[in-house]
Amino acid sequence: MRISRELLIDLARRETERRGAENDVLSGYLIGSLARGDPQFGDNADIDLVLIHRNSPPAEREMMRLSQQVHLDIAHHAQDLYLKPSELRVHPWLGPSLCEPIFLYDPEHFLEWAQAGARGQYFRADHTHTRARAFLDRARQSASLLPVSSRWVRTYCRSVLEAANAIACLTGFPVAGRRLSLQLNAAAQTLEYPELYGGFLQLLGADSLHDWSVPETLGTWARTFDEASASSPDPLLSSCRRDYYLNAFQVLAEKGEAKAILWPMITTWEQAMHALNQSENLEQHNSGWMRILENLGMSAERQSARMNDLEQYLDRNEAFIEGWAERSGA
Repeated sequence: MRISRELLIDLARRETERRGAENDVLSGYLIGSLARGDPQFGDNADIDLVLIHRNSPPAEREMMRLSQQVHLDIAHHAQDLYLKPSELRVHPWLGPSLCEPIFLYDPEHFLEWAQAGARGQYFRADHTHTRARAFLDRARQSASLLPVSSRWVRTYCRSVLEAANAIACLTGFPVAGRRLSLQLNAAAQTLEYPELYGGFLQLLGADSLHDWSVPETLGTWARTFDEASASSPDPLLSSCRRDYYLNAFQVLAEKGEAKAILWPMITTWEQAMHALNQSENLEQHNSGWMRILENLGMSAERQSARMNDLEQYLDRNEAFIEGWAERSGA
């Protein structure tokens, strides 16, 4: 069942106004797929809501189920984060978020003031180049931690996405969410740089898709997620996220885009396995996790080769960014 965009915005507005009346919420705005106009995918939608607090927020992230199909994904920010708007325009994530949000609640015009500074000259080539370099620096920082990381897969996947977003943001905005691979493909075509998407998929082991059954793998993922969700307070493992991801994975697989599920599937699976680290049921889920890592070339004995591939991807992307900057006058 399709849910209208207007209804989703209204639901978010009501919740934001309620919190504004009851606690220290200063402003609230929408980002993500709902702000862009296409929130529903696989019969499920999340509402990406950012709440700005006068004081230190109660948590960084919160999930709130609204129905079987819809939930709020709430990011809590302190107002101090927004006090230098001109610096926000070159922040790799906050700059894009403030460029084209939907205002929901701003009685004191704080968000309006912050956005005016952040959005001014957002698309100027030198500002775009600065955001790209910021993503690249983050990717290299993550890559440098891989030899000592206790959560290698998590750190590796973060670096891979940051490396890809260093290029994707040259089109205006970074990619995120369930459709990030499709968005990367579109960015690669816009920039006429196929290595952006091809290299991203190669680093995630997409060339091994013929070696494993997608339906069976998704079933194993779902069982692991369910187990972790039942015992973990992590909002990213909230039960409302299960079908949000699973339905999207199934839609993509049915459309012949199974490779597009890899990044969100791997990262949520790793999150679930980390949550189960002390569980008495860890072993029954570990075999499926080890099997998918082996199939994708991320097992312990192949990590060194993956790190070398990542370094080469970073170098190629850096060369493209600097070439773009020269052509664009940045």
